[in-house]
Amino acid sequence: MNKTNFKVILAILMSSTFLGFIYNFFSSDGIDFIRKPILVKSVSISEENGDSNQLRGIDLSQAVEIFNDNSATFIDARDQWEYSDNHIIGAINIPEFSFDPSNKYLVKLNKEELLIVYCDGDDCDLSKRLAQKLISLGFKNTYVFLDGFNSWLTAELPIEKGKLNE
Repeated sequence: MNKTNFKVILAILMSSTFLGFIYNFFSSDGIDFIRKPILVKSVSISEENGDSNQLRGIDLSQAVEIFNDNSATFIDARDQWEYSDNHIIGAINIPEFSFDPSNKYLVKLNKEELLIVYCDGDDCDLSKRLAQKLISLGFKNTYVFLDGFNSWLTAELPIEKGKLNE
């Protein structure tokens, strides 16, 4: 390869990179260059938690208690393939990445009912982002299961496999 071809390739790569950054900056779906942490306040569901717009989280023991009481709807924020591999028994799948406010499962939910949103665990922000979207739609009784599905599996709690939303 001669120097001219190398310079042309380099110029094309630099131009493409620059145009990509410009497009991302002005796009409504742009990706943040610096990841913004999503803050979640750990709470106990049994106590009054103040601002219902504040993102609130629960741990494994609270999630198990709520699951055993059958007092909440569990929402799996992972994609449909992970959900169909395995999920908490009775959980519905509303993937965060393809969130649609008119989702057929979402429109059936009562805005006053207790919702527990989860994904894989602490390093997974899908549940936090989905919970924010649900809260903005008026689902004020929404909590994030902070320990996530991985801790549920580790604790050998009940799961379903290979079943998509009905």
